[in-house]
Amino acid sequence: MSQLRIREGSARAARYEDGFRVLQGKREYVTYPDDSSVRIWYSDVPWRYENHDHSAVEILLTLEGVVTYTVENTVFQVRKGEVLIIPPDMPHSLTMEEGSSRYLFLFEPDGIMVMRDIKSMAMYFNKPFHLRDGSEGHVRIRELLLRAQDAYEKRELMWNTVCYSSILQIYATLGQHYLSGIRPRPDDGVRNMDSEVITAVMTYINNHYREELSLEDVARFAGFSRYYFSRSFKRQTGYSFKDYLCQKRLQVAMDLLIRTNRSMRDVAIDSGFGSVATFNRVFREKKGCTPTQYRAIYGTY
Repeated sequence: MSQLRIREGSARAARYEDGFRVLQGKREYVTYPDDSSVRIWYSDVPWRYENHDHSAVEILLTLEGVVTYTVENTVFQVRKGEVLIIPPDMPHSLTMEEGSSRYLFLFEPDGIMVMRDIKSMAMYFNKPFHLRDGSEGHVRIRELLLRAQDAYEKRELMWNTVCYSSILQIYATLGQHYLSGIRPRPDDGVRNMDSEVITAVMTYINNHYREELSLEDVARFAGFSRYYFSRSFKRQTGYSFKDYLCQKRLQVAMDLLIRTNRSMRDVAIDSGFGSVATFNRVFREKKGCTPTQYRAIYGTY
């Protein structure tokens, strides 16, 4: 597990049998077992956790009794066998009653957001899902959560990948059973052509994110006008060009912060931000902490 290196007074760290939860203001930072981005907690102890948010997706599976969540201004009473899925960066608090028990799943969504169909549906996944209808989709998602928990507990080779395979299937099930019919299907050759071009553009961005990429440059590479490219890219990926490029650079930077002890200048340059000042500003805006704080919480080097 990552060693926690936080200056005293800068954050409140709660030590659990299976790791730390670090609260800085209302922002929570969850540490993960080595070489993973998944953590699963079991609890049968009555408790209340104050309002907070975090970059992880949070999934609750109530085993006995009831767990009450307040997500933004909506109250969810999640009873035995029910599931609540909370998207990242959404403020929430929870209370677990006497005689209740639950599994709490936390995972970083970056690993699944590379899937283009999930990206294109991002706006529809950015809301809580309270699964309690006993439908085929609800039962399937509950089974997948228990499969992920079993892999997490056994910690056999590639267990993190096994957990994420279950998570991917959960998102596929949500889309098929709870979001079907929402997104228009491409119905002409122009949109199919756009899809192929945007896929090539995403590969181009992934290979050239260290360079100064402008919207005009990438639109020219795609053979589209600036306006048409912006609209098509957003429709196909769920992101604006600027947000996609920023997210790619942040992913690279976070990996360098966690896995290496390279200087902030080197991390900024190698992830495409150009300067430490820009890197620090963007990182704080998007992640709610500085790169130095992020390394202190998650760093494994």
